[in-house]
Amino acid sequence: MFPKQLIAFCHKLINQGVDQLDMPVGIVSHIYNDLYEIVTINSEMDEFIQGAVFPLSNTYCRDVYRTDKTIAITEIDHVLGMQLHPLYVSLPVEAYISAPIHFNDSVWGTVNFTATKIRPAFAKAEIELVEQYAETISKCLADIDLDSRAPWDV
Repeated sequence: MFPKQLIAFCHKLINQGVDQLDMPVGIVSHIYNDLYEIVTINSEMDEFIQGAVFPLSNTYCRDVYRTDKTIAITEIDHVLGMQLHPLYVSLPVEAYISAPIHFNDSVWGTVNFTATKIRPAFAKAEIELVEQYAETISKCLADIDLDSRAPWDV
């Protein structure tokens, strides 16, 4: 279980992002042991819920986690090999932007936004916005006493 303070803080940020980016889904995730857990979500779709856990390999965020870089895609169907991605097969999302959240000098999770519709290229300001959300969440993690919450930070 994540601290309520963290969930509320992250939820506020993704609500802002959903509005500012005009994308219907915003998620903050925690990644550990090759698992992807939803810390909080704002979604018009009912496919995912807070607390859900998935294999990291079944998420678009796997590449953000592995590369430790922001990824912004406006038309996943035109990215070579992505049509075969496990998530795309079950839920064809077209637009995706995600940035890594850092804690203790490693990737702790991601903040990401998705849409089922193709969209114009992400502006530099939109990419910077998502990266700022990730940095803000990283600062929040540093401010929380994580030592007393070790079970969810494995």
